[in-house]
Amino acid sequence: MSEIIYQSGLREHISRFISLKQSLGHPYNSNARILKDFDAMVFECFPGADTVSKAISDAWIEKRASHPKSLGHKVSAVRQFTKYLNGIGIPAYISPKGYIDNRIEYEPHIYTKLERTAFFNAIDQCPFRRVSPTKHFIVPMVFRLLYCCGLRSSEAMMLKRSDIDLLSGRMLIKESKGWKARIIYISDDLLENLTEYDRIIEAMLPGRIPFFPNRNGGFYSSNILGMWFHEFWDNLPVAQLVTGNSPRVHDWRHTMITERLNRWVAEGRNVNALYVYLSEYVGHSSYASTDYYLHLVSSFYPEMKKRLSPVDRDILPEVYIHEE
Repeated sequence: MSEIIYQSGLREHISRFISLKQSLGHPYNSNARILKDFDAMVFECFPGADTVSKAISDAWIEKRASHPKSLGHKVSAVRQFTKYLNGIGIPAYISPKGYIDNRIEYEPHIYTKLERTAFFNAIDQCPFRRVSPTKHFIVPMVFRLLYCCGLRSSEAMMLKRSDIDLLSGRMLIKESKGWKARIIYISDDLLENLTEYDRIIEAMLPGRIPFFPNRNGGFYSSNILGMWFHEFWDNLPVAQLVTGNSPRVHDWRHTMITERLNRWVAEGRNVNALYVYLSEYVGHSSYASTDYYLHLVSSFYPEMKKRLSPVDRDILPEVYIHEE
């Protein structure tokens, strides 16, 4: 990533703040770009400002009015910076937490077996393109990794070759949401595929750092996965039958979690005990995040009814109807 030049009266503080974050192991690339835009606004509209006032904060929100989720990211980046300013003794206005509600409700799309088969058959036919010579090897593998391991897009695309032990199947996820690292293990069949993929890519780009490299041996942006997904999904006959929200890359993660819970229910396993481990595997910040998926598990309802029936009998006595 090329060096970002800041120019407002806050430029030195922004540079030091980002350097601090990166020294702690956070990539902080997207937030650095957000703060560059913020710096440009301050330089243009508030020349000479040496801290962040409420007026500057409000102007940033108004200037950057957009999709609530992306706006929330932009406000959060500046909020973290203002907390840093206060921490080093420079009074700055900190926008209230939750001031921007970026929670957009999406109904997850759980891919059916037919949809999964059609999609993976399609990406296995990904053609070679000279402008992107690694793509036809990466696309089939990265989507299998998303589905089989429930990874987030950024986690997959920021994987380093050194993060995966192809002998043991141990994978270190560092570029995670909230930068909470975790270790997971890959199934034997997926590991076999990844090992073959790695052999091919290493021959093309010896000594590469990214596990999924672009043509120059660098990292792809996680946004590329959305483009690749729609390139193949949108042309499938099964895609035309989907109603409601359009399926997204993140829905492969939803599908993996839901299928795992479904399988445990079908096997008669103790879901309450096992889902704690599932929560850690997929990198949820709290077990409540995993609870959300229980309502997506259709087969969990009869199981839940069976578990609650003794309670129902104790709490709700049988009602006798007197007939005239």
